[in-house]
Amino acid sequence: MNQRQINKAEMMETTNNYLDANTAIWSAIPIVTTYKNQLSQTIDDLKTAAQAQDAAQVFIGSNLQTLKVTIAEKMDILDDILEAYADDNGNAELLAQAENSKTDYIRLTNEAFETKVKNVIGLLESNVAEMADYGLTQDQIDDAKLSFGNYQDKRGMPRSYKVASRQATQSIEGLIDEGDKALEKLDRVMKRFKRSNTTFYNGYIASRTIVD
Repeated sequence: MNQRQINKAEMMETTNNYLDANTAIWSAIPIVTTYKNQLSQTIDDLKTAAQAQDAAQVFIGSNLQTLKVTIAEKMDILDDILEAYADDNGNAELLAQAENSKTDYIRLTNEAFETKVKNVIGLLESNVAEMADYGLTQDQIDDAKLSFGNYQDKRGMPRSYKVASRQATQSIEGLIDEGDKALEKLDRVMKRFKRSNTTFYNGYIASRTIVD
């Protein structure tokens, strides 16, 4: 990766992390999840494509605990959807498995955390069609899977999920272009927060700034 590509990649990572930290603000808008998922996948592919290059060592990624917190935040939202569905349908067994908070996830050991995340993702995917009316989409689940895959990579563990069927054979420049397109789409939908949540919007714009 040349310096321009590294700067772009780091900006994408910063933007993605900012959105992860503010999931509660935008998660009710499905199209934001779709575009953010595209950005997350591009970042993941960039890391894979850059591994063979010396300059890849400059690429800054999230540490293990930061990723764990990010995943816990995403799973907390997904658990709430699952909990509402289970409660409405009188499914006591499902309800018992869905009553997990962000703190519950973070407190788990790494091994127990992996097991819990995989179990809940399995329950979500088994009921995704039935929970469409509750706002659950496959894109939301895939977004959690992407973060979980990065977490497992950092632990030196095999990935539980292969979210994308394609191999990351594209050139780094091609992936940078893909990331730019995902960000442009996000820019358009984020304008809805310009007046309704100025603090969040300004933070998003700041995260989009490339640091030379």
